[in-house]
Amino acid sequence: MWPRVLLAFGAGLTLSFALVAGALIAWDAGYEGRILNGVSIGGVDLSGMDRSQAAAALTAAFDGYSEGRIVVRTSAGEVVVPFEAFSRRADVQAMVDAAARTGRFGSALERAVGEVRLAMSGITLEPALVLDEAALVARVRSAVATLGRAPVDSRVAMVAGVVRVTPARPGRTFDGAAAAVAALQVVGRLDAPREVVVDAAARVLLPEHDDDEVYAAQVAAVRMAKEPIVVFLGDKEWTLKPKAVRGWLYLAPGPDGAPWPVADRDRIAASLKKIAKAVLREPVSATFLKDRGGRVVGVIASRDGRLLDARATAESIATALAQRAHGLAVEPVKARVTKVQPERTTEEALAKGPLMTRLGTWKTWFPVSERNYFGANIWLPAKKIDGTVLRPGQTFEWWSALGPVSPATGYGPGGFIAGNHTEPTGALGGGMCSSSTTLFNAALRAGLKMGARANHRYYIDRYPLGLDATVSKTRNGSQTVSFTNDMAHPIVIRTFRYRSGGRGWVRYEIWGIPDGRKVTIGKPIVTNVRKATTQTVYVSTLRPGIREQVEYPANGMDVAVSRTVRAANGRLLHSETYRTRYALWNGRIEIGQ
Repeated sequence: MWPRVLLAFGAGLTLSFALVAGALIAWDAGYEGRILNGVSIGGVDLSGMDRSQAAAALTAAFDGYSEGRIVVRTSAGEVVVPFEAFSRRADVQAMVDAAARTGRFGSALERAVGEVRLAMSGITLEPALVLDEAALVARVRSAVATLGRAPVDSRVAMVAGVVRVTPARPGRTFDGAAAAVAALQVVGRLDAPREVVVDAAARVLLPEHDDDEVYAAQVAAVRMAKEPIVVFLGDKEWTLKPKAVRGWLYLAPGPDGAPWPVADRDRIAASLKKIAKAVLREPVSATFLKDRGGRVVGVIASRDGRLLDARATAESIATALAQRAHGLAVEPVKARVTKVQPERTTEEALAKGPLMTRLGTWKTWFPVSERNYFGANIWLPAKKIDGTVLRPGQTFEWWSALGPVSPATGYGPGGFIAGNHTEPTGALGGGMCSSSTTLFNAALRAGLKMGARANHRYYIDRYPLGLDATVSKTRNGSQTVSFTNDMAHPIVIRTFRYRSGGRGWVRYEIWGIPDGRKVTIGKPIVTNVRKATTQTVYVSTLRPGIREQVEYPANGMDVAVSRTVRAANGRLLHSETYRTRYALWNGRIEIGQ
């Protein structure tokens, strides 16, 4: 009986187990697609909910995860980054997945048993959140960057040639990356507060070019334009004022990148127009010295022309200014010139005659008036004498060279000294003494052997003191000018004439082959001076109220002028002293009554 009882018990127990197992499996099947009983997340019971129901419940429960902000504090103020800017929120999908997996493991029976236990004891899962870390870092850094400030280089500008300096200013930046990392450590926690406060450290940004650099540029510019620039060529100088120098300067990066004053070559060159005009010399072709018959007797050397090389001169000036900028002393700048060749060179002309140079010259200005037949009585002798050739040993004499002096040859009435007064138109050819005096002084300075010479009765101030040479012909005799060519080669007399308005001049030149002689003319020695006065008289020969000066005052005096001429070896060739006694000549003003 016991065996049957035991068999029945075993069969019953097996049946019970089968029934229980079937029930458990049926339980498990009943929760297919739903969260098991006893599963909750952060206090939210999700038992029996399907995925959409669970998602809705979790979304409602943890919606606050996206509400809040990060506050970044800096020395320049605060910036705010809201949580939603980097998508901080509850990770609903992850929580639903975790809840749905809970209790779902092993065989069907094992899961069924586990689900019963889960329903009886329950389990609470941790909530999950998600955020975009890269977005958080980027937003914090960009927000902090708005409080930064770029450094400002010290600036220097040229305003109307004057250097103006703007001081440098340091910049600042804030460590947004470190602040983002600190914030991330907090906002990544479930218990993060609604306001997360972090600090961003400041960092000073230094300017690339500080005040010292631009102040150095300012000092350099002041040095450059403080003094004028002097340009010279030979014995001539031109001064370019500081105002002009300032107009050339501009600022450019130096070797180290810092601003530095530089002189603009083009502006300098444009400022040299006055110098260019003064330097300009047209080339002169070699010319022929001809006698009065037109035969070539000598050659005047050609002369190279010149032009200012404005670009090269500007370069020299810019170099000098660059030296001055560094505190160096600057010498005057030599003008750079370009040579211009003449059409006919001396070498080409020498085939037709010997090379001659100007041995002596003199020029006399005079008023063109009735006293010299309006210049004719001065210019006609010069025209007649032009081209006169004197062979070695030949003597020049004024009246022989001139030939007839008559109205037929172009001469007219002019002034002469008659007794104690001057006749303005009292002598045919009057006034030609300006021509004879000029020739005498040219021959004197050429070192020739001098002959006849006579002075005027009183001193006329347009002539060299003590070296005037009057000529005249009267019934009582004549006065002349003469000299002899005592050189080994022929000489040629050349003349030039000029008139401008009421003034004119005549110039005589003596040309020949130099033999090295040296001429020394001493300064006039004046003695026995008698002061002249001017007298005013009323006359009936003028209309009432008409005023006319008929005599001009000239002091009486004795004058001595010496000349010595030495040969190239020092041997004395000529030595004479011209002694002149000028009469006292008072002025006279006549007024009609």
